[in-house]
Amino acid sequence: MRALFLLLVLANVAFYAYAFVARDRGAAQSSTELQINADRMRIIKPAEGKTRPEVSACLEWGVMAGADVARADAALASLELPAGSMQRVAVDATGYWVHIPPLKSKAEMDKKLGELTAFGIADFSPVQDPNLGRYAISLGIFSTEDAAQGRLATLKEKGVRSAVMEPREGIVKQARFFVREPGADVVAKLAEIQQGFPGSLIKAGRCPATDDTKG
Repeated sequence: MRALFLLLVLANVAFYAYAFVARDRGAAQSSTELQINADRMRIIKPAEGKTRPEVSACLEWGVMAGADVARADAALASLELPAGSMQRVAVDATGYWVHIPPLKSKAEMDKKLGELTAFGIADFSPVQDPNLGRYAISLGIFSTEDAAQGRLATLKEKGVRSAVMEPREGIVKQARFFVREPGADVVAKLAEIQQGFPGSLIKAGRCPATDDTKG
């Protein structure tokens, strides 16, 4: 199954790169046609100083959020890619916040924290930031609604009736990684790394503009 996946990824990258190269070489091919039909064609010289921008194909891997961004950074660093061949594009995205809404006082919040512990829930965080709602209790931030709904359902099963889920703009940092014109060995290694990031996808595409990248 893994071998088939690698073949599909390699075929996708090869086709995408070929499409760009073929398009960029269109001018050279048309030049040959002009020679063949010189008696019927008129050559128009390109304007001086104007060159066709170089187009590169990239292998795109994403989307990452939260701790997975740092893990992906470390995994790609282990490949020891040539300088400038890897780019990371980070964007603010809508996230889904599972939490208990703000309580009236710190005493009430502390009481609720004790109840969560009694329910066997350990991954929570009291909120002190007024912008998020002081004395609220965060129970997780998720990049997809399905993941947030799953977390909420688990909490309800354990007896946490006051938990809610709501979308929040800019609460999640997401990242996509682009590897410029990778060789077959890099594609194979990246496909293997990808298995450790459930939900992430690898696909061929256009490389992002340099000024839109980070990392």
